[in-house]
Amino acid sequence: MRFVKSLCVLLFLGCHCLVFAHPHLRLAYRLTPVLANGMVTAVQVSWQIDPINGQLIRQNIDLNENGVLDEDELQQFAATNQALMQPFQFFLTIENGANAQPVPFTVRQFSTRDGGKGFQGGLFWEFTAELETTQPLQSLQLQMQDPTWYIGFEPLMGKVLASASECESNFTREKRVTPSQGEQEVQRIFIQCAAALAAQPNAQVLPLNEPTKGERS
Repeated sequence: MRFVKSLCVLLFLGCHCLVFAHPHLRLAYRLTPVLANGMVTAVQVSWQIDPINGQLIRQNIDLNENGVLDEDELQQFAATNQALMQPFQFFLTIENGANAQPVPFTVRQFSTRDGGKGFQGGLFWEFTAELETTQPLQSLQLQMQDPTWYIGFEPLMGKVLASASECESNFTREKRVTPSQGEQEVQRIFIQCAAALAAQPNAQVLPLNEPTKGERS
C-alpha cells in the first residue's frame, strides 16, 4: 500500500483515498507505435488524468499561485510520480504478438503535459516505452493494469491508437472478482502493424500479478 498512500498524497486526495473503494484514479490512454522499416521499436503512451483528479492536481501543484502550471511545476510532478511508478513497471506489460513472449522495455521521456481546460484538454502523463529486443516485431499484446486496483485504465474516447497509421488495434474486456477489491476489469490490448493481417485480440498477454489466460490456479 506504500504506492497507494504516496500517490494519494501527490494527487491531493487526502481523506478521499479510501482503501477499498477502487479505482480512485482513472487514466484514459492513447498509444502510438513507433515504426522502423515496418517493425515496432517503441510505443508512445499518453494517459489523460480524469477531470476530478486533474482539477485537484491543478489547484495544488501551482506552487507559485500564478494561475498557470509552469513547466518546472509540471515536470516536478512528473518526476515524483515516475519514481513511484517505476517499481510497478509503469503498470505496463508488453509481449510479442506472434509468440506471447515478454518484451522488456525502458521508459524514456516521462513528462506531465497541460492540455488546457477544454473538453479535449486536461492533464496528461506521457512517456515512450522503448522495446529492448533484437527480434523484429510486427504485433504486440499489451496490458495496462495496476495490481492494487487504485488506478483504472480505459481507451480515450474508445480509441486505442492516437491516429490513423500503418497499425490496427483492438482490445478485450474481462471481469474478475478479486479477494479484497470486488469485481474489477482487466483489459487486453492488441496492436498489429503488418498491413496484410487484422488485429486479433484473442491471444492473451501474461499480465503482472495475474493468472495466465484468465484462469485461476
